[in-house]
Amino acid sequence: MFKVCIIIALFLFVSPVLTAQETNTSTVNNQIWLDFNPKWKISERVDLIGKVGAKSIYPKAWYKLYATTEISYAIPKNIFKKLKYNERVYAGVDFYYVFFIDLPDVIEISPYQGYTLTWPNRERLDLQHNAELGQRFQWGVKDWDYSFGLKLSYEATIVFKFKGDLWEHGKGFFLSASAKFWWNLITATVFNDVVRITPGIGYQINPYWKTSFFIGYNYTRNLSSERFHTDNIIYRLRIYYTIPGRG
Repeated sequence: MFKVCIIIALFLFVSPVLTAQETNTSTVNNQIWLDFNPKWKISERVDLIGKVGAKSIYPKAWYKLYATTEISYAIPKNIFKKLKYNERVYAGVDFYYVFFIDLPDVIEISPYQGYTLTWPNRERLDLQHNAELGQRFQWGVKDWDYSFGLKLSYEATIVFKFKGDLWEHGKGFFLSASAKFWWNLITATVFNDVVRITPGIGYQINPYWKTSFFIGYNYTRNLSSERFHTDNIIYRLRIYYTIPGRG
């Protein structure tokens, strides 16, 4: 019930924002996202994280392939050592290739930098706050026309983990819900996200493998020059693998 109330409150908060958006053209679509997320613990505090995936849309308009590489550092606890929390800083770069059906393909390279605070961080429940700044460099493949974008985002994610006591067969399962907001300081040509709300369910198979499935809502301004936006229903499957390392 607590999680349901949070999701409802997020929808109520976001609705006025979406209504206030000034647009001329809009559409509703369904998207399927698949990605594989390996992580290598280089040391006790440093992780090297990757992501490869694909996105498709219905009605058919585009297909997207993407890859990410990221390095993350866990900040030592110098103050409030008794509190259950952790902090990380990270930096990475996203690579995208978008195959459009009726438009020229687009290549995007997006470096980003961010900060993550997980607090509270309990055995059963944790709440993650994430702030990120991203730079977007886009090129249209046909004429190699260039576009630059700059975006700032905040995401809150709550995770509830089952331990097998409340539900006999539930050990390893977890429920999550997240809300992410973007401020497009400089709008790029395509895919200027505004808000995404994503509830999901996952399962920790063993210490190395984890999988999760999400059904979410995403609001995007796709072509800023034409004030065109989409309301997206997202079906996403994610697979995670932690490579044993020194950590």
